[in-house]
Amino acid sequence: MSDQTTQWQQRPEAGSNSGLRFLLWVAQHLGRGFLHALLWPVCVYFVAVRRPEREASYAYLGRVFERPAKLTEVIRHFHQFAKVTADRFYFLANQTHRIPVEFVIDPKLYTLLDEGRPGIFLAAHFGSFEAARVLGPEVGGIQLRIVLDRALNERFMQIMAEVEPQLAALIIDAGQDSVALGLSIGDALRGGDWVGFLADRHRHGDRTVAQSFLNSPALFPSGPYIIANVFHAPIIGAFCRLTAKGYEVHCEVISMRTELPRRNREAAISELVADYVARLEKHVRASPYGWFNFFDFWGQR
Repeated sequence: MSDQTTQWQQRPEAGSNSGLRFLLWVAQHLGRGFLHALLWPVCVYFVAVRRPEREASYAYLGRVFERPAKLTEVIRHFHQFAKVTADRFYFLANQTHRIPVEFVIDPKLYTLLDEGRPGIFLAAHFGSFEAARVLGPEVGGIQLRIVLDRALNERFMQIMAEVEPQLAALIIDAGQDSVALGLSIGDALRGGDWVGFLADRHRHGDRTVAQSFLNSPALFPSGPYIIANVFHAPIIGAFCRLTAKGYEVHCEVISMRTELPRRNREAAISELVADYVARLEKHVRASPYGWFNFFDFWGQR
């Protein structure tokens, strides 16, 4: 089997700069409903021409539905991804009033905010991480800095820098070397910022833990949990479900203070990863079209 990190890191971004700018114009001038309707023929085209992503969608939907997926379901899966991508324009332009976002917040999160202790948010390629970022203004006291590979999201980063340069400046580049990345994350936490990771995908060379996900083992990165341990930081899972109108963001405290024992540390990390993965699976099953890993997620060495 091929290495999954090679698969997703080597696949080119879909679309073009001009296409993204056109969608941005449509979003600003014609509205969200028209924008989403416009995406249907685009999705049919990409289902036809992007064979690896199409096959990955079939495989994933077959797992989550526990039966063979249909072509119409694969097209719907692509369309949900396109909708979430298009909605980014509204979040970047601070036009969040145009997208309904509801929060289901663990009361323990308010305790952490009262204590003034920043921590780690673990999100996924599930729904919209931009919707989860609205949590900061919702509850107060949270400035969220997202760890994201700028090179792998080059076109989106260009649009972000033009539309909302302050937000672009808050991105922590996951593509830098491990020492520089660790220093950037440490500076953010010591400065009172929260740090968000997409914890359902790892890069080549990352430390990983195998956990059962949708009834089969898959690899998940252990780095965020190790970083949380270094700073004794809390860990919060942020799970963004797609709804008929917008998004529903569930914030669940996984650890109030991360302190891993020196003995059996790997086992303790595995328990934290298992906790996160179990929560992720629960939300993915509740909103199956909202999980967007279009590669062979389980086909790993």
